[in-house]
Amino acid sequence: MRSGALAPLFTEYIPAEPDEGVLYISMQFETAVHLCACGCKAKVVTPFGPDDWILTFDGTVTLRPSVGNGQQRCRSHYHIRRNNIDWLPKMSAAATAAASARDRAAHTVAAAAPHAVASASWARRLWRRLRRSAEG
Repeated sequence: MRSGALAPLFTEYIPAEPDEGVLYISMQFETAVHLCACGCKAKVVTPFGPDDWILTFDGTVTLRPSVGNGQQRCRSHYHIRRNNIDWLPKMSAAATAAASARDRAAHTVAAAAPHAVASASWARRLWRRLRRSAEG
């Protein structure tokens, strides 16, 4: 059954079998997991990072950019904004290929300069994360 909202649950570990309608958020492992909002039960993993998803919490959860399940049979595409699901048109094969290429390119550039990530102090990383949350 298609979902209109996800209930955020902050947890250290993500369960092996997530419940429908729950957005599991592990800050320790910098990732969120939920079952696809279309109801197909595909597990959707959204890691946090500058080249991945950004989580904003203001009492509700917003996850940016959109979640595109173009590699799943359902091809669903949606935003998670303030715990709500905002549906977008299904992902086409061309949109899926473009998104995959863009993701690979962003991660290739990041992997080529690991010293930049390693040199950022924990305080600076925390400050950036807080600043991004405030911009939400």
